[in-house]
Amino acid sequence: MQDGVFAWSRQFEQDIGLSLKSFSSYLFGGRFQKAMVGQACLVELVTHWAEANDAAGRVSEILDYWFTRDALPDERTLAYFEPLKARGLRHLMATNNEAHRGAFIEDAMSFSDRVERIFAAGRIGIAKPDTAYFAHIEAQLDVAPEALLLVDDLEENVLSARSRGWQAFHFQKGAHDLLEQALGLQE
Repeated sequence: MQDGVFAWSRQFEQDIGLSLKSFSSYLFGGRFQKAMVGQACLVELVTHWAEANDAAGRVSEILDYWFTRDALPDERTLAYFEPLKARGLRHLMATNNEAHRGAFIEDAMSFSDRVERIFAAGRIGIAKPDTAYFAHIEAQLDVAPEALLLVDDLEENVLSARSRGWQAFHFQKGAHDLLEQALGLQE
């Protein structure tokens, strides 16, 4: 999000020529939340909306537009990976994305090359801040909660992880220096 608005939605109507209001109210009125945890298929949902809005056959275009416009990795944060790996730390991604966007993050954004594993809510059927999400990761990794650190931009996710015993850092705009300090990357 940038200034409270998803990047993909800023120019959606101008670039795609379809109603952002219609798309958003259809998808984000509860349907996306089901897709986020694997109870619905995002492609099927967008197909249904597209067919009802004279956009049949444009599903791939719509999803590609959405996913690529929201592909905004933070280069400063990514620069932390190598020095932390050199210290023996593992890198994982814990994301509330549904399965298709999770695959996009892995493949098109090449995060499968950057992190050991991606825990996408749509694949595991649980989303943050549900403590079961964090318990699932602990079990899959066979790692004690206190050995895990979550860096997340949503305070509710940070609080939930901490309630399980995780270390957690609430990453907010401009928090790079604080994160570097917390990770021991500043001299």
